[in-house]
Amino acid sequence: MRRLQPIRVVGGAALLTALLVVVVTDQEQRHAQARSERRHLDMAARALAEDAARFLAADPVAADAEIRRWAAVSGLRVTLIRADGVVHADSWTVPGLLDRLENHGARPEVVAARRDGTGFARRRSVTTDRDTLYLARAIGPTDRPVGFLRLAIELEPPHRPWLAMGVAAVVAVGVALLARRRVQRFTRRVARRLGEWTDLPPDADLEALAEDADRHFRAERERLLRELDATRAALAEVSEGVILLDREGVVRFANPAASSHLGRPLAEGRPLLEFLRAPELVAAVEAVLASGGDRHTSCTDPRGPELAVRVCAVPHPLLAAAVVLRDVRGEKQTERARRALVADLAHELRTPLTVLGGLREELEEQGVAPQLLAALNRQVARLQAFARDLEDLSTIESGRLHLDVVPVELEGLVRQVLEDLGARAEAAGVMLRSTVAGIQLHTDPVRLAQVLANLVDNGIRYNRPGGSVSVEAVQEGEGVRLEVRDDGIGIPAAELPFVFQRFYRVRRGKYEDGGSGLGLAIVKHLVKALGGTVELTSREGAGTTVTVKLPLNRE
Repeated sequence: MRRLQPIRVVGGAALLTALLVVVVTDQEQRHAQARSERRHLDMAARALAEDAARFLAADPVAADAEIRRWAAVSGLRVTLIRADGVVHADSWTVPGLLDRLENHGARPEVVAARRDGTGFARRRSVTTDRDTLYLARAIGPTDRPVGFLRLAIELEPPHRPWLAMGVAAVVAVGVALLARRRVQRFTRRVARRLGEWTDLPPDADLEALAEDADRHFRAERERLLRELDATRAALAEVSEGVILLDREGVVRFANPAASSHLGRPLAEGRPLLEFLRAPELVAAVEAVLASGGDRHTSCTDPRGPELAVRVCAVPHPLLAAAVVLRDVRGEKQTERARRALVADLAHELRTPLTVLGGLREELEEQGVAPQLLAALNRQVARLQAFARDLEDLSTIESGRLHLDVVPVELEGLVRQVLEDLGARAEAAGVMLRSTVAGIQLHTDPVRLAQVLANLVDNGIRYNRPGGSVSVEAVQEGEGVRLEVRDDGIGIPAAELPFVFQRFYRVRRGKYEDGGSGLGLAIVKHLVKALGGTVELTSREGAGTTVTVKLPLNRE
């Protein structure tokens, strides 16, 4: 490929630019004149339009006298044309010669006026052989005009700015010489930029660099399109409905599951709110589009699925929000079945526990070996604790939990919990201590004591001889923060997300005592019922901290 020659290219470009400036300036002056004449014709047509219909209905001789008066006043050529294109009167033609004029129905300005009500045309007049601007205006209704009023004005002949063109040519040569260096620098910068997208050397021909870069751009575009198609195909297979919206709330993408969950097909390019019936979903979408963030809600259609909805802002140049719809009917049914199983299991354990309690008493009276009796006592106690936990969990989850909210001195309640667990802590070689100073809150003391007892008991159970469990309480604004901290064996990081799940038991090796896995699940539900939140942090080998935040006044 030949290399670019900057001086020739720039010189020619500068000369052409200068000539174009002169010509364009001349053309602009001519266009400005034409625009002025068009406005003049339009104003004259508006002024004459009121009488045009009356003179069109008069005989040609009477109409001729009037339009000649119009022409004398306006300095324009005035023509009245009937709807069939026949000239009715013309200021430049005597009535006796009108029949020699050709039919004007096909003239461009008349055709445009018949279509749009007003039409313009510019051409060389056959009569005067001069450049003329014509305006035609429909008379009567636009859809069925009775005729046309046409006005014409001769335009000044164009002048050729030869002197200006010569001066421009001289100036262009000077500009070309001055621009040479700039063009060379520019081409070097372009080559350097294109070199980042090609494998060619930096000093290669600019055209070759551009072609190679174009191939890379096209390949990148094809790759992105394939990725987009793959993403669409993948989203089409997921069971959750996914909708992507722009800043105006218009649907830019919706997979088939979204249409299925909403019960109607979603059309891309249309506002999502046109397809929504649930006010909760509408409010969530509007809130995210207005202020960003993340919104969770649910909506139920009696004729459709029960949906869990998440609407979140999307940091993207074109997209603003994403809507994810998940059908939770199966999950709800499973949850109801699980709750029923927990309630039934708690109920069914009562009878065998009562029987085992009676057998234990009878065996004590018969003098059975102490070690066998101790083993039976431990297992019965364990089953009884498991049954109590099941009953508590069933009561909480069924909504039958009753709270007796009274003023509570937190320091005394914590002291009582630690005294109750003192013997267990002493047997395990674990020290109990508390830091609670004069905090009073309104809550259910029995349920709060149950929460603390569960947490302190875990701190004792999963600790080492010589370890400690501490309870601290601090008032924070309108709430209180309780921390139960131990320096025991801790919890593996991989298991932390599951510790509050029902029946989940952390694998603790030799410290495993066969717990039910319900303690922390009950703590979570009780704290929620008391109007608070619970968090757990732990590091394996370094201990665990559980933080409970409660309001000072539980309604």
